[in-house]
Amino acid sequence: MATPRVFVSMGTPYKPELIEFRDALESLLRDRCGVDPRIMLKNEYPSGSPLEKIAETIRTCDGVIVVANERKFVESGFEKRGSSNEHLLKEARYTTAWNHIESALAYAYGVPLYIISEKGLRAEGLIESKADWYVLELEFNTNSLHDPLVLDSLRAWIDHRVKTKSSQPKPHKIELLSVRVADFTVHDWIVISALAVGLMLAGAALEHAFPGMLDVIGHIRA
Repeated sequence: MATPRVFVSMGTPYKPELIEFRDALESLLRDRCGVDPRIMLKNEYPSGSPLEKIAETIRTCDGVIVVANERKFVESGFEKRGSSNEHLLKEARYTTAWNHIESALAYAYGVPLYIISEKGLRAEGLIESKADWYVLELEFNTNSLHDPLVLDSLRAWIDHRVKTKSSQPKPHKIELLSVRVADFTVHDWIVISALAVGLMLAGAALEHAFPGMLDVIGHIRA
């Protein structure tokens, strides 16, 4: 049987400890959990549209691990500013928009999700406990990955969810950008709708933190 493939959704690390955490997680998954971790810009590289490559890779994987770490920090701000439901944001920490997009794609494609969140990160969108998954909160350092409970949790998810998915037939590649709208199936529309929800959630978080900056994230992952 082919080695199960697991997509790791993590923004490009921007400081040494995040690089170390990503690389340690990759080694743990490959050497101790028996899966093939696929990581954008590390062993998966888009030749054109990043979003098309991400969707293609997730669709052919057997599981998705979302690694949500701080990307934006809001020292002081407001949510729902100017409304009767306005409330203060103080020292709020947000993950990258790509975590929301990639988790929405995984959910739409029926790919099992496992979410690791840095402690203190704001829970929103799919980066929070749901009926079908839970969020493992960790300090992002290599020591946390040595905790036997973390390894046991990952292995349990892989054994019961990822390997089950791996035994099912793999979908054929879909060239999303070359398909006519009239040719879309019901499943294709579900995927598009889930992606739109992910984009809206990510955009709302970014708008709270950096008003007026939404126009610059469309083509930038790092």
